Amino acid sequence: MLYVEHTMASLSPDLDIALTQLTERLLTNDQTFAQTYVMAKGQLYRTELRLCPVPRMSFPPIFNPN
Repeated sequence: MLYVEHTMASLSPDLDIALTQLTERLLTNDQTFAQTYVMAKGQLYRTELRLCPVPRMSFPPIFNPN
C-alpha cells in the first residue's frame, strides 16, 4: 500500500504489488532510495521512491487492529 501523510491511498492492486516488489529489491540491496526517468504520455518524468520506516504505533488501523 502507498501512504501519503498518514492517509492510505491504494492506487491499484497491480501497482501495490509492483511497489512491494521494488521495495523488497531495494531493501535486499540495503537501499532506501531510488530515482529514474520514465516516459509516459509523451512527457518525461523523474520518479523517486524513498523508503521511510514507520513506527508500529503509527500504523493505520487496518494493520494494527485492537
